[in-house]
Amino acid sequence: MTYQAWLRANLGKRCLAPLTSQDARALDAAASVAALWQYTQRQTVADAFGAIVMLMQATTQHLAFHVVAQVGNWEDRAALWNAANLPMPWGLTKCAHEPGAGRAS
Repeated sequence: MTYQAWLRANLGKRCLAPLTSQDARALDAAASVAALWQYTQRQTVADAFGAIVMLMQATTQHLAFHVVAQVGNWEDRAALWNAANLPMPWGLTKCAHEPGAGRAS
């Protein structure tokens, strides 16, 4: 499953609509760097992730936060975000399938 399909399944089918062309390319890069983080949790990788995320609009950075879980684990989101020294993203919500998220009936 692509990260785009994964995000839609977890955040809603229109979650990617606010992305500009630059946001979309930065999100592609963030997903790749987050995948690299799974293999080598070096500070340089976290720094690269942070620099990429900062190229995104503040209103779309939460997508980069969540994409970390698609390539890793739910708890990896906060670990990489903190290692990258990023402020918590604006408008952060839970993913539909993350632990502790409410399920619609």
